[in-house]
Amino acid sequence: PHFVVETRRTGTTELVQVQGEVDIATAPLLRAVLDTVVSRRPTRVEVDLSGATFMDAEALTTLLAVRRRLAARHATLLLRDPSPVVVRLLELSGTEHGFEIATGPAQVRRAG
Repeated sequence: PHFVVETRRTGTTELVQVQGEVDIATAPLLRAVLDTVVSRRPTRVEVDLSGATFMDAEALTTLLAVRRRLAARHATLLLRDPSPVVVRLLELSGTEHGFEIATGPAQVRRAG
């Protein structure tokens, strides 16, 4: 199973694109990338999950931890275009309302 994470910065926003399976084997790599991204002190981090073909609890724990770290410095974590498997995991875990989620090309509402 392939797993790819790419990042790019636009202004004070870090974009992180995830493709493939995020599980106990690949979540540490995602965590390492997100740690690096957070250390650059962005005002917002957007994680594009449209290409995530699988995601487990380990991956969710990683995203929750990043959300907490960003919130502590008044920055935002946004999940962009989560794939159906990601949406299902968020719903099953009851965490879908804990994340800012954007779908489609429309401008994202700012979390108040």
